[in-house]
Amino acid sequence: MKTIKKAVISCAGFGTRFLPVSKTIQKEMLPLLNKPIIDYIVDDSIKAGIEEFVIVMNSHNYQPLHYFRENNRLEEYLKEMNKSHLYEEVKDLHQKAKFTFIKQTRNDPYGTSIPLLLSSKEIENEEAFLYLTGDDVIFFEDQRKSFVSELINTFQQSDADAALSCIEKSNEELHQYGVVKMKQKGNWNFLEFFVEKPSPDQAPSNLANISKYILTPSILPIIHSQKPNQSNNEFYITDAILELTKTEKVVINQTQGKYLNSGDPINWLKANLTVAGSDLEIREQLLDYIQNEWNVSFD
Repeated sequence: MKTIKKAVISCAGFGTRFLPVSKTIQKEMLPLLNKPIIDYIVDDSIKAGIEEFVIVMNSHNYQPLHYFRENNRLEEYLKEMNKSHLYEEVKDLHQKAKFTFIKQTRNDPYGTSIPLLLSSKEIENEEAFLYLTGDDVIFFEDQRKSFVSELINTFQQSDADAALSCIEKSNEELHQYGVVKMKQKGNWNFLEFFVEKPSPDQAPSNLANISKYILTPSILPIIHSQKPNQSNNEFYITDAILELTKTEKVVINQTQGKYLNSGDPINWLKANLTVAGSDLEIREQLLDYIQNEWNVSFD
């Protein structure tokens, strides 16, 4: 059974759907209540035993680095203001795991394979590792649960060589995702191929890939020799994983959590409402506000 202690998180995008705010604030740093999205991902992973994170950022993005590093200036300021108790909220951010930061520059190729390519030396000796995106979250109202634990359990119990996580989507939504075709072996479903953004009549299933993976170093030679996708000259991790399926088993995990996609303003707002709604006190305040402000009744 392979041990997983390290995660690579991709944060190298430009967040164009959030312009103009993404000119200065990265998507992964947008808040869900009072925590940035990426911190939910880190905390969920730590619950599953992950000890080290490799965060790949674009060349102008230093925000995750500042967030997960000690801030002596803030600590001193709060002491001067007699508000030292507020530092308790952040003092352990840099200590809860080991963080390594890698820059993806404008001279590097584009595509979802590239953060792994740039992280090669950090993951080449791991038995297995996580590859996650930094701008979406699998959320459980029961805070004891962990999506990463769920994914790791599927990976280990199925004796697979790799794993990916999927969510069930309606026919009307499938055109927004890569949709998996799978084959069942025993209690597990294994990947055969992806259909990118299919029409409902072309979709091989209703399970959409959400770009959260467990991989091993066997993916690295594939990525290093990978050719760009002909559709737009980018290097896709899904193409590399399809190549992997020729020799290895890639198990599909259908998560039981709620997928919060914060990739655009409306979905980010919905994600905030979902997280806020899990807190009964905040939920009551929100309902009162909506009823009074919009003259909406929930009776």
